Amino acid sequence: MLVVLALILAGGGVVYFASQELGKNILPPEVKATAGDPAINEANYIRIGWQKDAYKLLKDYMAATTSAEKVPFVLNGEELAPKIEDFYGGGVINDSDTPADGFSVYELTEEDRKRGLFMMIYDLPPQFDMKEFFRPLASLEVQYGVDEADLLLSTLARVGNFAMEPLRVHAFFKRTSAGLKLDWEIFAQTKYRTFQNFVELPEVGQTGVFRVFIVEDVPEKGRAVAGTRTYRIVDPANTTDTARVNVKIDSEIGRVLSLINWRDTKENHPITKTATIELKWTGESDAPELSINKFVCWEFLGLGGQETPATVSTK
Repeated sequence: MLVVLALILAGGGVVYFASQELGKNILPPEVKATAGDPAINEANYIRIGWQKDAYKLLKDYMAATTSAEKVPFVLNGEELAPKIEDFYGGGVINDSDTPADGFSVYELTEEDRKRGLFMMIYDLPPQFDMKEFFRPLASLEVQYGVDEADLLLSTLARVGNFAMEPLRVHAFFKRTSAGLKLDWEIFAQTKYRTFQNFVELPEVGQTGVFRVFIVEDVPEKGRAVAGTRTYRIVDPANTTDTARVNVKIDSEIGRVLSLINWRDTKENHPITKTATIELKWTGESDAPELSINKFVCWEFLGLGGQETPATVSTK
């Protein structure tokens, strides 16, 4: 029994010693970080991740009722603060007609998204106010073309008098160190149709900077000018808002715009590009003429385009 007891004690010592030594060699499990690959996170953000930030920004921007409250959400807001204040006239701003959830995503190219540029569109087609949609009825003779409608009937019965204007707004966002910011200038231009107002209400000496589509066009009938080329300028959201301008071929602006010339060249189709330009009404008050006073840059200023000290102008 003494021998057996000695063997048991010896075996227990061996087991205890082995367990102590093995325990020293066992390393605790390593806890690895669960953060994703930065490259994958970035790819996901420029694909769909930006949309959540953009909707939140739009919601906060629309909720702001003064220019001072809107400035923090605007690209280069501090610089544009005086312009925004002047634009709204210091009054209460109501953006309820363009709610954030009414905007839809517009997929820019992957190259643009990698540059931190994103876009949403608000597109409300023409609406009819049914409570006012009571047009005067024309006689059968007028309906069947036997007689012509008089001026009063043709004016009151015009469908356009009962249709609300379509509302199209382009919201561009740029990624900055402070997050996404809204490009206010093109937002205001497209929502309030400032380009259309400028073109339809000529005032000699008045100037305005606009983000536009530009393409070479044919001159208006009977208004071709020797030594010039004609270009059509189009609002990017409201493509029915257009204007033609003549540009001297041998001018600095003419040489810049030659990049999109296609008439009488080897190109066989119109070339349309985005640009930022300054327009000006010149001439006499009884015969105003629209001209490009300054070519600011290709693309939209502040987004893809940057103004340089050597900006091309007519001066």
